[in-house]
Amino acid sequence: MAEEPGAGGIKNGRCFAEAANHTSPPLFQNGELVFQGAQKYLDVSELYANLFAFAHRCSPLPAVSGFFASVAVVTSFWLIDQHLQWYTNKAQQRQIVRLLLMVPIYAFVSLLSYIYWNHATAIVLMRDCYESFVLYSFFYLLLLYVSDDPMEQREVFKNYKLDKWMFPLGFVKYRPEDGLYFLQLMKWGVLQYSVLRPLCTLASVGLNYVGLYCELSYSPAWGHIYLVSIISISVSIAMYCLFQLYFAIKTELAPQKPLLKLFSIKAVVFLTFWQATFLGVLASFGFIKDTKYMTAEDINIGIGAILETFEMMLFAFLHVKAFTYKPYKDLAPDGKRTPRLRGLRHAFWYRDMWKEFKDGCIYLWRRMRGKEAEKLMRKQIHLENAMGRSR
Repeated sequence: MAEEPGAGGIKNGRCFAEAANHTSPPLFQNGELVFQGAQKYLDVSELYANLFAFAHRCSPLPAVSGFFASVAVVTSFWLIDQHLQWYTNKAQQRQIVRLLLMVPIYAFVSLLSYIYWNHATAIVLMRDCYESFVLYSFFYLLLLYVSDDPMEQREVFKNYKLDKWMFPLGFVKYRPEDGLYFLQLMKWGVLQYSVLRPLCTLASVGLNYVGLYCELSYSPAWGHIYLVSIISISVSIAMYCLFQLYFAIKTELAPQKPLLKLFSIKAVVFLTFWQATFLGVLASFGFIKDTKYMTAEDINIGIGAILETFEMMLFAFLHVKAFTYKPYKDLAPDGKRTPRLRGLRHAFWYRDMWKEFKDGCIYLWRRMRGKEAEKLMRKQIHLENAMGRSR
C-alpha cells in the first residue's frame, strides 16, 4: 500500500503516527536567525514546523496558550462553584454543571495536546467523548425549563402537532401521530449520539493502537473515514433534534432567553469538531505536509490546540452570562448556601441518562407491540413521585 500524504508511517499494512526524521535545529546559529527549509525555497509547512518547534523551546507561545487555558478553567470552575453553593434547583443545575465542565475539559486537553503534540491523538479522542453528554444535558435542560415535573412536560407536548419538519427535511411527509411520540423521537435522536459517540471513541482508540485508524487519511482502507462519517451523521441528527425541539417549545422557553445558551453550546461542539475535520482534510490533501522536524499530524494538532485554548477562554466568559447562577441564588431560603459536595455528587451521578435510555427502549418496544406506552410512563412517574425519587 502506497503511503499517502500526511497519513503517517505505513508499514506492513499498518498506519502508525511517526516522529519526524530529525530533531528540530536551533533557530539561532552563529548569532543569526536561520529558518531551515526556507533557505532554498519557501515551504509554509517547513517554516511553520521550525516556528512551532522554536515555540516549544523558548518562545512565549506555550505560556500564552497556558494562560488562555488557565483563564478558561478558573472562570468555569468559579461559575460551577457558584452553582454548587446555590444548588436550589437540582434538576436544572445538575445539567448546567455538566455543561459548564465542558470548557475546562476542552481547554485542559487542548493545552496538553499542544505541549505533548506528538502524543495527542488518544487524549483528544477521549476528550471528544464528553461532547455526547453535553448535548444530552442541554436537551434535557430545555425540557426542564418548560417544567421540572415530567408529567407537566408531557401535558405541554400532549396536544402538539408538527406542521412541518425543519430544513432540510421539510419535504418529508411523515408526521408523528401525537406530540408525546414526537417528544420521544427527539429524545432518541439525542440519546443515540450519547451512546454512539463513546463507542466510536473506544473503536478509534483501539484502531489507532493496532495501526488501522490513520487519522490524517481519508482513504477507505483505514478506519478513520468510517468512524468520522458515523460521528458526523450522528451529531447532525442530535443537533437537528435539539433544534426541532427548540422550535416546538420556543414560546414556553422565551422567559429563559435560550438562544444565547443554544449558541454557546452549539458553537463549542460544532467549532471544535469541524475545525479539526477541516485541518485533517488540509493535511490529507497535502496542504499541511510532513517536514524534517515535524509530521503533518504534529503540525495539525499544534494549530488546532492553540486555536482551541483561545476559543475556550472566550466561551468561558460567554457561559458566565448564558448560565448565570443569580436566579438560583435568589431562590435560596434565608440566603443559606448548599453543601458543595452534595451538589457535585448529584450533578455527576448519571443515573438519569441511563434511566431515560431504558425508558425510551421500553416505550418504543411497547409501541411496536401495539400496547399503550404512555400509560406505563405515567405509572412510573406517579410511583417515583410517591416514593420521593426523581431525576
